[in-house]
Amino acid sequence: MVIGSEILSEKQMILIGILVVIFVVFAVLVNLLDNKSLNGIKAKKIGDGQHGTARWATKSEIKQTFIPLPFEPEKWRKGENLPAIQGTVIGCRGSGKKAVALVDDGDVHTLMIGAAGVGKTAYFLYPNLELACASGMSFLSTDTKGDVARNYGTIAKKYYGYNVSVLDLRNPTRSDENNILHLVNKYMAMKTRNISSSVSIRRTALRKAQVWG
Repeated sequence: MVIGSEILSEKQMILIGILVVIFVVFAVLVNLLDNKSLNGIKAKKIGDGQHGTARWATKSEIKQTFIPLPFEPEKWRKGENLPAIQGTVIGCRGSGKKAVALVDDGDVHTLMIGAAGVGKTAYFLYPNLELACASGMSFLSTDTKGDVARNYGTIAKKYYGYNVSVLDLRNPTRSDENNILHLVNKYMAMKTRNISSSVSIRRTALRKAQVWG
C-alpha cells in the first residue's frame, strides 16, 4: 500500500487496521451506554421517569402488601384476641372500636418524618408499641422527653407483664441497674459451696475410716 511517496509495510497496515477496529468498537460502546444514561431520557416526554416514578399505592396493592388486623387494645390488655402477627403498623381504616390496622410484617426499615405536633408519637409510635406488647416483641425505644416510659412503660408492665428498664442519660443515678457480673459471682459462689461441701464429706469419710480401722 502506498500513501503519498511512502510505502507502508505489512506490519504498519496491520497496526492501522487494529486501531480502526478499536475505534469502531469504542464508538459502538459509547452509543449503547449513552442510551442507558440520564442523557438518554432528556429528549423524552415528561412523565417517562425523569422526575421519578413514585406514586400512591392502589387498593389491590395495599391488600397484597399489608395485613389487616383489628386494632383492639382494650381486649389485648385483658389477654383476649392477642395478635399472632408481628410487624409495623403503617396506617389504619376506620376509627374507635372498628379500627383496622394495616400491618407490614416484612423485614423492613421505617422512617417517620413530621413537624412538631402532627402526631408522630401519639398516632404512629404508640400504636406500634401496643402491637409490639400484645404480640410479645422485645423492643428498644428512645425517649428524649420521658413520655414513652411514663405512658407505655406502665402499660407494658401492668397489662402485658413486661420487664421495663430505663437508661437515663441526664440523670444516670435514676437509671435501672444491671450488674452484668451478677451471674459470674452467683456461679462462683455455688462452685465454692460445692467444693466446701465435697471437702467436708471427704473429711468425714476419712474420720470414719480411721475409726473403723
